[in-house]
Amino acid sequence: MRKTNFFLKDTASMVSGALSTFSSLKNEIDNIIKSRFEKLINSQGIVSREDFEALIDNRHEKLNAEFNLYKAENQKKTLKVKDKNKK
Repeated sequence: MRKTNFFLKDTASMVSGALSTFSSLKNEIDNIIKSRFEKLINSQGIVSREDFEALIDNRHEKLNAEFNLYKAENQKKTLKVKDKNKK
C-alpha cells in the first residue's frame, strides 16, 4: 500500500513538473515568435496602428491650422476690398 502511494505521488510529481516545464517552454516559444515577428515588421518599415493614427492626427491638425490661416487671410482681403468699394 505504501509503495503504491509513493508511486502515485512520485508519478503525480513528475507529471506536474513536466507540465510546468512545457508551460515555460510554450511561453519561451511565444516570446521568440513575437520577437522575430517584430524584427520582420521593423525590417519592412511597417508602422504600428498607434503610430499611423498619431501621424494622421498630426497631419490633420497641421492642415486644419493652414486652412484657418488661409481663411483668415481671405477674410482680411475681402474686408479690404469692401472698404475700397465703399469709398
